[in-house]
Amino acid sequence: MQTSATRNVVVNNPQGLHIRAATAIAKTVRQFASKVELVSNDHRVDGTDVWQILSMGAHAGTELALEASGPDAHEALAALARLFSENFGEE
Repeated sequence: MQTSATRNVVVNNPQGLHIRAATAIAKTVRQFASKVELVSNDHRVDGTDVWQILSMGAHAGTELALEASGPDAHEALAALARLFSENFGEE
């Protein structure tokens, strides 16, 4: 069954979405079957692509929409929201 889900998160990490954070996002997304995209204004990127995530230039305080579609869309977004809330394990 194809499920769609959307969740908003805020980048609270003081360094924003740098290489370690982007890698953590991509690694988390790859654990799920669903397609996940990160959206900031009109900039939409693939959640499995570190370079696309970095291209967003998201700094601390940036609000992002996480959009997923697939059989485990809700689980994927819950895992990503947890990653964002924990500042990518950097504190």
